[in-house]
Amino acid sequence: MTQMWTYTYFGNHTSNQFDWLRYGITGVVILITMGLLLNYLRHRNNARNRDLLVLSLLVAGLAVAIQISDIQQNYQLTNSGNSNSLIMRQFMRDVAKKKQVAPDQIAANQTSLGTGLVLKVGSAYYQVTFNNDTAITTYALTKNTLLNHKVQLIKE
Repeated sequence: MTQMWTYTYFGNHTSNQFDWLRYGITGVVILITMGLLLNYLRHRNNARNRDLLVLSLLVAGLAVAIQISDIQQNYQLTNSGNSNSLIMRQFMRDVAKKKQVAPDQIAANQTSLGTGLVLKVGSAYYQVTFNNDTAITTYALTKNTLLNHKVQLIKE
């Protein structure tokens, strides 16, 4: 069975799926840190409270630093166009425009551009040939036939 990723799949995977989970964990760590700070301010003589506060501050600082790094990286990927999902969506939109079909009717057998890429456009299959795999500037579509017609479309 051949797996093919649809245009919708690439739209759903342009950003990291676990962003909200990481934001939630960071928020919980910050809340715990604030609770430990209040507990330390009430019981200043207890060394255990101070040690827990210092440890919590270190974990919170690390979590915030990771979040800032990820936000900067996502911003750079989005603005530079280096994200595989963004490039694949742009490529699929271009092919859809040239073949006069909706982008939702296109699927690819790979998640990134390169040698061996086969596109399903409507009910037809095309082999994609690029001029150069490192700096892709042009491509050619050659009509193809699959030996195994069992295709699993991955939409999410």
